[in-house]
Amino acid sequence: MKLFFHSCVYALWLVKEIFVAGFGLAAESFKPKNNYHPVVVRYPLRVTGAWEIFWFTSSITATPGTLSLGLREPVAEGLPRIVLVQAVMGDDPVEIMESLADMEERLAPHVKELDYGVPGQSDTKVLDPAFYEYPLETLGRHMRAPDIAQVEDTPLPADETEKYSVWPLRPERKGE
Repeated sequence: MKLFFHSCVYALWLVKEIFVAGFGLAAESFKPKNNYHPVVVRYPLRVTGAWEIFWFTSSITATPGTLSLGLREPVAEGLPRIVLVQAVMGDDPVEIMESLADMEERLAPHVKELDYGVPGQSDTKVLDPAFYEYPLETLGRHMRAPDIAQVEDTPLPADETEKYSVWPLRPERKGE
């Protein structure tokens, strides 16, 4: 009975968040200078069960302006899985991490005590740049053609990527 009640409360909260985010995104789209600044954050998961991860990532994707891009396994034992999240309104990655932590705690209240040192999970208000990137500003090693990927990554400005890529970014038209 307690699980059913908790699920209903979470579902109602999520529906509210979907509407708030949807209206906010729609209103922003009508502004001549909107705040669209896409960012990809690497959020360390505190939930570990398959169903919890499924509902958390599905909730992210259902919320307008955010998209769960996938999971990354821990690089070492004892570290958490990472969920990659793209957020359209990414001017403040700290706020995004705090919102994700809030969503995760509402879904699974038992994770409140777990802390991987990111905003929302702890008292810190500083986010290490390793936890986020702005993909429209640079393309890192993982986004480049394999022939130019280097061990030491030096991001390319977005306007220079086509010059070095073996794959054209714009398809060639016949007759040109």
